Amino acid sequence: MRLSKKLICGCAALLGLMFSAPSQAMGELENVTLTVYVNPIGAPHAYLENDITHPQGLDVDIIYELQRRLLFNLRENRIFPLDRDSAFARMNAGEADLVGGGISYTMARSKIYSFTPIYLSSGLTVVYSPRFHPEIKSSQDVKGLNVGVEKGSTSEDYAAKLGAKPTYFTNNMLALFQVANGELDALIYDRPPMDDFVLAVPAVGLKTLDETFGEEACQFAMAMPKDSKYAAIISDTIEAMMIDGTMKALLKKWGVEGFVE
Repeated sequence: MRLSKKLICGCAALLGLMFSAPSQAMGELENVTLTVYVNPIGAPHAYLENDITHPQGLDVDIIYELQRRLLFNLRENRIFPLDRDSAFARMNAGEADLVGGGISYTMARSKIYSFTPIYLSSGLTVVYSPRFHPEIKSSQDVKGLNVGVEKGSTSEDYAAKLGAKPTYFTNNMLALFQVANGELDALIYDRPPMDDFVLAVPAVGLKTLDETFGEEACQFAMAMPKDSKYAAIISDTIEAMMIDGTMKALLKKWGVEGFVE
């Protein structure tokens, strides 16, 4: 099973932390029902496996820890998987209270949405097929190539800086298989889910570059409506999780580094 060793070690650390300390459930949102979405971009952030209606991942665990402490209810008793743009559209329409799943904090987005504290810092990478493009050794080598990016994302900006020809996609998993089949020359995306895919599905024969770039654009947090009356307490609780070691344990569980102190 994917990340099984890391999950076992991380779960043990997290359980030890939870049972060795007094309960931190503050209950400020008891009897409140929140509508929560995560973008299932892949492990470690959020992904779908056996149950396509209940995502798993780091961001999912963070949300459940928020629920444990604040005692809010989840609409339909679950976290809804939904692509980022659709989730943001629902937030704009007042139909979502919290959106996670590999959401990068940017100055432009901060003018529209409220954000929790940043809890994971990463970067972008290039995914490519050595069979079709053995010449790709660095990000500079994608110049002139058809490179998959999400429209309006940080990866689109970097593709332009590198002189690549952006090809827009809405599903990063399908785009990865397009790279494997030679339909796309490469992909620029957040490193954590790309590294996980390459390791978890070796049969597709993809690689990620050792090089990481765009760190300033890969500061992961969760987004909330700008006028959300829950933004302060959710952000304060995330910060408490970072201070008391819970966030560090969750990151360890999912095998990611880049914890923001």
